[in-house]
Amino acid sequence: MGAIMSTNSEGAPSSAYRTYVLAALSTVGLMNNVDRVVIYMFLQPIKKEFLLSDTEVGLLSGAAFAIMAGIVAIPLARLADRGNRKWLIAGCFAAWSFFTAICGAASNFAMLMLARVGVGIGEAGSPPATASMLGDYYPRDLRSRAFAVFTATTAIGGVSGWVGGGLLVQAVGWRNGFFILGAIGLVLALIFHWTVREPTRVDVKPPADLPAKGVLAELGDLRSFAMLTAAMALAGFVGAASSWLPSYFARTFNLPPIQVGLGLGLSLGFPFAIGTIVGGQLGVRHVRNSKSWAARFAAVSMAMGTPFLVGCFLAPTPMLAFGSLFVSMLLIGASTGPINVTVQDLVSPHARATAIAITSIALLVFGGGLGPVLIGAISDWLLLRDPAANSLRLALMSTAIPLLAASVMYWLLGRRIDAKQLELA
Repeated sequence: MGAIMSTNSEGAPSSAYRTYVLAALSTVGLMNNVDRVVIYMFLQPIKKEFLLSDTEVGLLSGAAFAIMAGIVAIPLARLADRGNRKWLIAGCFAAWSFFTAICGAASNFAMLMLARVGVGIGEAGSPPATASMLGDYYPRDLRSRAFAVFTATTAIGGVSGWVGGGLLVQAVGWRNGFFILGAIGLVLALIFHWTVREPTRVDVKPPADLPAKGVLAELGDLRSFAMLTAAMALAGFVGAASSWLPSYFARTFNLPPIQVGLGLGLSLGFPFAIGTIVGGQLGVRHVRNSKSWAARFAAVSMAMGTPFLVGCFLAPTPMLAFGSLFVSMLLIGASTGPINVTVQDLVSPHARATAIAITSIALLVFGGGLGPVLIGAISDWLLLRDPAANSLRLALMSTAIPLLAASVMYWLLGRRIDAKQLELA
């Protein structure tokens, strides 16, 4: 590592070492996403072994991870602003990898639930510290490219979780799958700790603590911000539905895990990434002239994508289901880039990180946390009413309601933004 870890004549990190740090942080992000989603591929055999209801499965896949991650996200982000980020990332990486391995040793539902809580707490500390480190390693004109590489690698982690999870559960079983992923993570955490240096902060002065009223004032028009946060939370039900997709395809079409994982990797993660890039490029063209365009575009793309998501659950064959899911994720994914611009536009530059944290927590807790539990509870309720029905199919179709509500909320937000612009004119 001596040559790679060299510095230039001014004492700044060399280009080669900076690239290595980006690769190391991207690897952490990839494993973060793999360990987060791989349990979705393991849920069906876990359900059978522990004789779980769909409500309990929803708790494992959503609430156990997301709610605790949302609670600790802001304190860990503040620690990243003030402490040693390298130690924080390495420690969090090791912690969630350890708890991933513990998942494989769980002897009952309660133990597995607690282990997933540990995974969620560990993973919550990595993203804010990573963003901070990249901001200090890369000058402003190169940051966009660095964050693009990191984001793309993280997205690959999601696809890897689907496909790799299918391979692992079919080849070695869910317990050994957790053991293998936990061991890989612990080794990588050690390598990260030994080879990555804490960079010098660009802004040495720590951020001042604002009083609560000061923070609220920095969020701009609170009604607009509340509408945006609510819309993003409702849109998070896309993630809630995705956590149940492996179980749905296995139960409905009797597909083996490897086919489910490969199909979801190609029809869920891949088109969502394409849609994000396309939507972002469209946003570059249009948001300059209209602050409401992004909200209206998100409303339209969400409304167009929702029927295809429902179509996935009505399709009579797995190929048609995967195809409908592909179109749905392409359209819904297109909304993510532009709507992030709206977050930036609504608030003061000094409150952008706070605004992103608030909307992210809403998305994580309500969409990723409570959503899977709600779908599982609806499935259990429908099964009691009609044991012969495909209760999970009907429960997943119900996610159209919050997604269409999100579309309406985005549209109303666009009108609100236009009205506020007229008031200022």
